[in-house]
Amino acid sequence: MLRIFLIAILCLSSAVLARKILAEKSISAEIFLTTDAGNPVGVVEAEWQKKIAEMGFSRENFSAGTAGLSCSNSQEVTSFKGTAMTIDYQITVGALLPEKQRKDVEKRIQTVFEEVNALYNKWNPESEISRFNRLKAGEKVAVSPELLQLLQECEHLVHLTKGRFDPTIEPLQQLWKSKLTAGMEPSEEEIQTILPAIGWDRVHLDAGLFSKDHDLTCLDLGGIAKGYCVDLLIERLQEAGYRHLFVEWGGEVRAAGRHPQNRPWKIFISRLGDHNPDHAVAQLDLCDQAIATSGDYMQFWRVGDKVYCHIIDPKTHRPLLCSQTSIASSSVLASTCTFADGIAKVGMMFPTLAEAQQWAEEIRAEYPETRFWFMTRD
Repeated sequence: MLRIFLIAILCLSSAVLARKILAEKSISAEIFLTTDAGNPVGVVEAEWQKKIAEMGFSRENFSAGTAGLSCSNSQEVTSFKGTAMTIDYQITVGALLPEKQRKDVEKRIQTVFEEVNALYNKWNPESEISRFNRLKAGEKVAVSPELLQLLQECEHLVHLTKGRFDPTIEPLQQLWKSKLTAGMEPSEEEIQTILPAIGWDRVHLDAGLFSKDHDLTCLDLGGIAKGYCVDLLIERLQEAGYRHLFVEWGGEVRAAGRHPQNRPWKIFISRLGDHNPDHAVAQLDLCDQAIATSGDYMQFWRVGDKVYCHIIDPKTHRPLLCSQTSIASSSVLASTCTFADGIAKVGMMFPTLAEAQQWAEEIRAEYPETRFWFMTRD
C-alpha cells in the first residue's frame, strides 16, 4: 500500500509526538511532529486505524462536532489537538499561553469547526449546503455571507481550471461510488441520465440568492472545505491577536508568522511509501503559506483489471484510473489553504506527468507564489 507523509518539524524541544491523522480503508496519510533533527519517531496507531476503517469513515464522510480537544505546552509553544468531524487536527500557537488564553483559543477553535459543520458539511443534513442540495429546480433561497464567500472561491477555481474543479459532480460521484462498492461500473445510460445536472452553469448566485436549473444538481464542497477551514482557523486566531501559528487538519496545513526560535515553520514532503526525511522530495520553510495534498490512495475500488480512485474527472465523467504512470499524489504550496486544496485535486486529473507539469506552469504564470510536486509510482 502507498502512503504519503507530510512531515512537520515544529521543534517541540524534547517532546516528540507522532500522530495518526487519517484512515480510509487500509490506506493512510500521516503526519509526524518531530525535533529539528528531522527524525520521525513513533508508529501508526494500528488499532485506531482498524477501528476507523471498520466504521466506514472516509475523508469526506464527516459527522458533526469536535471531540477529544486537549492542550499541551512545550518549552516554547502551546499545542491543541483533537478531532473534528472524524478528522484529527493539530494547532500550534508559537508562544507559551497562560490558562485564560488557552481557554480562549480552545473556544475559537470549537466555534470555527461548528461553523464549518453548520454551513459546508454535506454529511450534516441540517447544514446550509445540504438544504441547498434538496432544493427543486428554480427555487431560490438566500445564501449566508459565509457560504457565499466559499461559493465565490469555488467559482473562481472552476473558471481558473476550465471546469476541472467542479463541485457539481456530486450526483455523478454518488452514482459511481454506489456501483463501484458493488463491484461494477454504471451503465452509459445511467451516466447520461445524470449529466444534465452536472456543471457550474447549472447553479446561480444572484443578488445573494442561490438557485439551480435541475432537481438533481447537488454540490460537494469536500474538494475545498478542509483547506477553507484551515484558513478560517488561522484568520480567526490572528484576529484575536495570536500571530504565530501552525494549523493542520486532515493533512492540509497553513503556517502564519514564525516559530518562537525566530525562524519559519519547517516541513518536508516525503516520497511515496518512504517517510525518511533524508529521502524527502522537498524540505520547505513555511511563513504565511499553506500546503495541501491530494492522492489516489485515499479511496479506491477494483473492477476487473481496473483500479478506480475516488476522484471524479468532470471532463470524462469517470473516476480516475490508478496506474504506474498516472499521478498518484499532487501537492501544492500557495498563499492560502483554500487555493492549495482545490488546485491539488485538479493536479490529479492529468493523464501524464508531463501534462500535469505543463498545467502547473500555466497556473504559476498567474500565481507565481504557487509551487507543485507531482508523484507517480514509476
